[in-house]
Amino acid sequence: MDYSKTVHLPKTDFPMKADLPRREPEMLAQWEKEKIYEKALAQRASEKGRKQFILHDGPPYANGHLHLGHALNKILKDLIVRYKTMAGYYAPYIPGWDCHGLPIELQLMKELKITDKNKVDRAQFREQAKAFAERFVEIQRQEFKRMGVLGKWEQPYLTMADRYKQVIVDTFKELESKGYVYRGKKPVYWCAVDETALAEAEVEYENDKGPSIFVAFPGTFGATNAPVNFVVWTTTPWTLPANLAIALHPDETYEFLAKDDGTIYIVASKRTEEFLKVTGLAVKPEGHSVVGHELIKNATARHPWIDREAKLLTADFVAMDTGTGLVHIAPGHGREDYQLGSANKLDVLSPVDDRGRLEEPGQPWNGVHVFKANGMIMDFLKAKGALLYQGEIEHSYPHCWRCHKPVIFRATEQWFMSVDHDHLRDRLMKAINEVQWIPAYGKNRITGMVESRPDWCLSRQRLWGTEIPALPSSSPAGSGGGSMDSPPVAGGNDVKGKTPDIIDVWFESGVSWAAVLRQPSPWPDLTYPADMYLEGSDQHRGWFQTSLIPSVALQGRAPYKAVLTHGFVMDGEGRPMSKSLGNVISPEEIIKHYGADVLRLWVASSDYAGDVRLSPEILKGLTDTYRKIRNTFRYLLGNVAGFDPQRDSVVFKDMPEIDRWALAKLQAEVASANQAYESYEFHRVTGHLVNFCTSTLSGFYLDLLKDRLYCDPAGSLSRRSAQTVLWHLADQLIRLWAPILSFTADEAWRMLGHLDGVHLADLPVVNPAFQLSTSESQLDDVFPVREQILGVLEKARQGGRIKGNLEAKVTFYATNDNLAALLKRYATQWPMICIVSEVEVSGVPLAAPDAEQNALQIKVERTQGQKCARCWIFKPDVGTHEAHSDLCGRCAGAVDTMTGAIR
Repeated sequence: MDYSKTVHLPKTDFPMKADLPRREPEMLAQWEKEKIYEKALAQRASEKGRKQFILHDGPPYANGHLHLGHALNKILKDLIVRYKTMAGYYAPYIPGWDCHGLPIELQLMKELKITDKNKVDRAQFREQAKAFAERFVEIQRQEFKRMGVLGKWEQPYLTMADRYKQVIVDTFKELESKGYVYRGKKPVYWCAVDETALAEAEVEYENDKGPSIFVAFPGTFGATNAPVNFVVWTTTPWTLPANLAIALHPDETYEFLAKDDGTIYIVASKRTEEFLKVTGLAVKPEGHSVVGHELIKNATARHPWIDREAKLLTADFVAMDTGTGLVHIAPGHGREDYQLGSANKLDVLSPVDDRGRLEEPGQPWNGVHVFKANGMIMDFLKAKGALLYQGEIEHSYPHCWRCHKPVIFRATEQWFMSVDHDHLRDRLMKAINEVQWIPAYGKNRITGMVESRPDWCLSRQRLWGTEIPALPSSSPAGSGGGSMDSPPVAGGNDVKGKTPDIIDVWFESGVSWAAVLRQPSPWPDLTYPADMYLEGSDQHRGWFQTSLIPSVALQGRAPYKAVLTHGFVMDGEGRPMSKSLGNVISPEEIIKHYGADVLRLWVASSDYAGDVRLSPEILKGLTDTYRKIRNTFRYLLGNVAGFDPQRDSVVFKDMPEIDRWALAKLQAEVASANQAYESYEFHRVTGHLVNFCTSTLSGFYLDLLKDRLYCDPAGSLSRRSAQTVLWHLADQLIRLWAPILSFTADEAWRMLGHLDGVHLADLPVVNPAFQLSTSESQLDDVFPVREQILGVLEKARQGGRIKGNLEAKVTFYATNDNLAALLKRYATQWPMICIVSEVEVSGVPLAAPDAEQNALQIKVERTQGQKCARCWIFKPDVGTHEAHSDLCGRCAGAVDTMTGAIR
């Protein structure tokens, strides 16, 4: 008889080969047809207002295809929304897009080959920009959906929508009416390439080399007006035409240094030694020194080449760790310079045009870009004898976030929002303390930034965006109509024929809480404040701040209850991904070759609190992990074929101990996974579940079950008990994996017999009935013993004494009482635990054990039994059954009980 046909082998249509790139799009189409997202919301609609969770989407720019940073961000959001939904929350998710501003404008200008923004038809360009943004909204929408991200994709929020723009304008006006918004001339970051003001969040710092010079400003000191020279240090020679003052520290001492010809140089005493060392000047202390606040009372200074005074002032910000202790002050080109100048009623001089060219008629650098003018100014100073030292310094310097070129600090007339009006800064700090920051370091990060941030520059000198409306109380003279891109507003802000300014895109996205969350809104399911904002860690100085400031100003609280931040995507060596390095991996490429679930597994496996790495080697490891998870699902599904949980389940108390142990282990995993999900530690969810699938299940429990599942009678208590455990494992593990492996879990869930998708199911919760005390089971203590036994078996197999473990008889002896008790307790189960044919627990020490490890002696030899043709276990009763002479008693009975079709 062919006994192989009597074995209950696994049966399932769940394929070993996932073929995710082909099958996932089919599943997406099925989800859309079944309206999975809508059904999941409808199921939990009764929880609205009581148990709900609103994750407010930070809008990406609609200016190109998605990169891995987008994938990390959006999949993290989807993990949270899916988890919250399956945990019983009402969790609607409205995706959004940032549709205005420089990122889109520059990308379009590149496509249209436009090099000068001042030579384009503004109305035509805006029509083209709108179409450009719409195109990439659709492209990105499909790319996000392909990642398995669920949401209200057909009703997103767009910052260029008419209603949204009206909220932008209304919020701007309300802030102005309450005294927060004003127009003034003060220095701001200015990109001369893009010809626009920039906000703090639009500036990145990179190391640059630049000039470092000591300049002599002529002056006088004392009642006799004796000639002296105030030595100033600067790294920006191009700002010298705007110099109006010199700052000294009020409480520091200043030294008078004399040359042989009587020329006097004044330098801070603490900087004198370094000054002489660097410059090599043949000077020596005159023996006269004066404290800063006294020095300015008895001295005057003048600009090195312009016929005007350089006013001597004191300032606490003058440092003594670099330079000369005398600081060149140009109120039009520095924040501290401006503040000091304002306090002393200095002009705000900024002789630089929009393109970064100096404006000083009569000088060779007139019309020359400021960075090119540096050399010309230094040569000029050298010729005048005013340049005492010229060197080079490498320092951190601000660059434009879009063009990556160095920016300048330049005073222009702009719209600003005060962060100190009505004690706003203090109120911001209070609001920050009321928010949960994940990871916790985010609180310190944003606190430091808000403490030191300047007023917010709200205006931009670009084409594509919402125009700043006319504000009667503070807008400059002039009027103009609205535009095709702006909602109808009274007048405009056209100044003397100049192109109207547009509102900073960070303000546009920063008021999304007002346009999207607060009611009335096109999304009535949403509430303000949001439960969570989630973006990259760079948004502590970006969207998190620009959302916080207007919300606290107008509503008295933060627009979010919690803020979660993630790091940046790096390659396997920790380097940023860039085309120049050739280390860029696109989400599209990963999905094309491996499937979206592997991409999602990467996100969930990563500790996002820091930077996240990805490389071909990491991807290979992820695919191996995915395969192990899938094979676990396949084993579970295959071995519950024909099992009806309502009809065939075995109650917990009637199960063998090892089955009860497995169910108890499952409850521990459920508790651990739920706790990790709730704290948003997805790498812990993944780590625990992978270890459970590969080590506890595949490496132990599932391996032990095969004999029972395949060879015990189909309806026997032992086999049904095993199937009961496998059904619970499949039911709960599939649901635990569902927020992460959204496609694979749904596929497996339907294979388990469910008609609805897994994302309509609830996450499992701990079943108290499936728990064991340590007195009820000591199987956890069996693991180390089993590992020792398996090691000795492997040595015996390699030595040729046995061909396989089922051919072995194992004898062991414990040298201590606790271990001896454990061996005896499981005496009848050791063959199953070690997957051998015969085990003997010896009462006396072994004469010649194969190995002695710790307190255990182990001996391996070939069993004397015969091999059963059906189960392959060597047993002494093989050959004793007349009808089945080559079967053991258990298998002979199983075959005899079979009737009808072989199962």
